[in-house]
Amino acid sequence: MASWRFSITSPTLLLLFSLLVVEAHTSRKLISNKEQEDQNTSHLLKDGEFEDPSMYMFLNFNDLKLGAKLLVYFNKNELRTLPPLLTRQEADLIPFTKSKLDFLLNHFSISKESPQGKAMKKTLVRCNYKEIEGEYKFCGTSLESMLDLAKKTIASNADIKVMTTKVIAQNTTSYALHNYTFVETPKELVGIKIMPYPYVVYYCHGHKSGARVFEVSLVTDDGRQRVVGPAVCHMNTSMWNADHVAFKVLKIEPRSAPVCHFFPLDNIVWLAN
Repeated sequence: MASWRFSITSPTLLLLFSLLVVEAHTSRKLISNKEQEDQNTSHLLKDGEFEDPSMYMFLNFNDLKLGAKLLVYFNKNELRTLPPLLTRQEADLIPFTKSKLDFLLNHFSISKESPQGKAMKKTLVRCNYKEIEGEYKFCGTSLESMLDLAKKTIASNADIKVMTTKVIAQNTTSYALHNYTFVETPKELVGIKIMPYPYVVYYCHGHKSGARVFEVSLVTDDGRQRVVGPAVCHMNTSMWNADHVAFKVLKIEPRSAPVCHFFPLDNIVWLAN
């Protein structure tokens, strides 16, 4: 990635690069905990469990209670290495569509078969996925376009609240896989719509109904690290892909039950009071 970045001069390609960062992160490449952080937490895993720590963000609805203990991984991208946010004026100078992929690759001298070229194609394809019933999504190419969507989907005159996941740690913060315990009863936030978007990619999505949002507080076994932030529960998963990783992680029949999940540290959830 670094060898590619130094040749970039256009801010528009920086957006595509930010999309590639997200694609690389969410492709669920199997990595060891030692690669993710310089410590070995494999002793927390049981036989048959996933080696990718980022799998451990899902939970069952019934787990949302005081005293429940879960294996969770709160990951965090290194934002200093990501491209800056774009203005609408900058982003609108270049097309953002799969039909223009050859133009984009040629313009920035990127080979179609290179990892960067393949990642660009994957990003553009993902942004054109058909919405499932009850879902809305949008790939914003600028900060302004993302904010416009927030106002449109939540309410233009709404009192908007922003929630993120925060880690409060003694000494050094650890983003490794940990056992966490709910130290407070999760507080449900009622009468809201949600629109989380990850990283600087502006991959925005939400659900028109059937979602419940909670404010949670968890602490590690050693008491040195506390996490507070949002958790969302999708109460109706009947339209989800039967191969969705959440069903595998939670060991439940596809589309049979609600699926809840925590958010990485650099995600944002927009709420309307």
